[in-house]
Amino acid sequence: MTKSWQRLRHYLAGLSWLQRLWLLAPVAIWFSYSPVISLGGDATMNYELSITLIYAVVLAIVGLPTILRRWRDLIRSKHLWILTAFVAWSGLTILWSANQGRAILAEGVLGVVYLIFLAAWARRTELRRLLPILARLLVISAVVASLLAISQMVLGTFIQSRNATGLCAGCVAAQFGFVRPNLFAIEPQFLGNLLLAPILIMAYVLISRRRTVGNSLIFILLVTTLGLTLSRGAIYACLIGIVVMWLTVKKRWLNKLSLVDLLLVAAALCLGLQGGLAAINPHISETFWGAVTKSINHLSLGVIDLRGSAVDSEPTTSSTNSAVTSTDPEQKPAYDGYVAESTDVRVNLTKTALSAWSEQDLLHRLFGTGLGSSGVVLAEQTGSTYEKEIVQNEYVEILLERGVVGLLLFVAAVVSTFHKPRRRNQTWVWSILVAYLVQWCFFSGMPNALHIYLVASCLLII
Repeated sequence: MTKSWQRLRHYLAGLSWLQRLWLLAPVAIWFSYSPVISLGGDATMNYELSITLIYAVVLAIVGLPTILRRWRDLIRSKHLWILTAFVAWSGLTILWSANQGRAILAEGVLGVVYLIFLAAWARRTELRRLLPILARLLVISAVVASLLAISQMVLGTFIQSRNATGLCAGCVAAQFGFVRPNLFAIEPQFLGNLLLAPILIMAYVLISRRRTVGNSLIFILLVTTLGLTLSRGAIYACLIGIVVMWLTVKKRWLNKLSLVDLLLVAAALCLGLQGGLAAINPHISETFWGAVTKSINHLSLGVIDLRGSAVDSEPTTSSTNSAVTSTDPEQKPAYDGYVAESTDVRVNLTKTALSAWSEQDLLHRLFGTGLGSSGVVLAEQTGSTYEKEIVQNEYVEILLERGVVGLLLFVAAVVSTFHKPRRRNQTWVWSILVAYLVQWCFFSGMPNALHIYLVASCLLII
């Protein structure tokens, strides 16, 4: 133990403060919402600080001296010029934003991410040596997070108090009959999003190297946890990422096909946990088969229906709040299958945002309604008094707030990002980037998804 500690101290002594801070990233990203420091709020937003956000600010500050010393190297990169243009344009739209307070804070978070990337790019040679360690730490932290998430699911089966379990309002067993873990994220979909990179890293390891029992078990555990979140956006994004990896990694077809059996094992474990925990839940009346078929029905958007007699003749229509607070031991879950509302809400928000954008004058369609203004604009469009709503689609939100100009700059930055890994052995990183791009169709905003930008920074310096 003493020798290991000495070796660790010797290794850290040879690293800069920026490199040491980067080694904390695989741990810091998991605390995107809990614990949270609440600083109040107003009609349009809540003022909150998370460990991930605080970590990102510190990382940006520590990287500032590097940026100032190496600015000549930075200005030679065309890719950085595109990113700079997008960040600058986002800041410029604050001038005509309908919610300038939120716009300033949003630009502040975007600026923090921008500084992190500049420092990482300036130190790319040194940080490139850390990437194997960062990848291992990310996978290890994902394994720990997965075990904690499963523990949270088991705990939530027997304890109804959300304060004791840390579950979000839509995560409790009263919804589907089984718990959906969110761990330290605000919702299960963000826990699922956090698992995308480690899952795809392990998929690449299994494809590019000899398959081992340990690596297979890790992959199964991570995919099982992803399935337990019941986040369709994250699950679909993961599957698309694996398909992209199959297409971009040359040869090794037998290794690629071997992932299928691991995915099937993970799916079986996931359904088994959901059904088993629903069946033994002392507060909810649900069967093993009822929970399993309900999960499949929801994940397939109602297409696959194996429920049969498991569906009551009069499906439960109780509200979320009543389901959470009831203590009736024979209480039925609030949902008996696919929850169309969860899809319809996102689709309607996207349609409303697109409608609001199309009804603007030419200048606002080109230049946007201003950073941070989507909540106000959506409220005006629908006649609502609730101004904290978000679009739930990153691309449409960019179009609405930053206009055609902002969306074109964003697309240009994405295209230039995919242009970076030119070597064949580097194209596997596209799978992670594509997975993130796919899930951006299901949420918007940065504070709860800072890990995307930290992971993307690492991938770009490969």
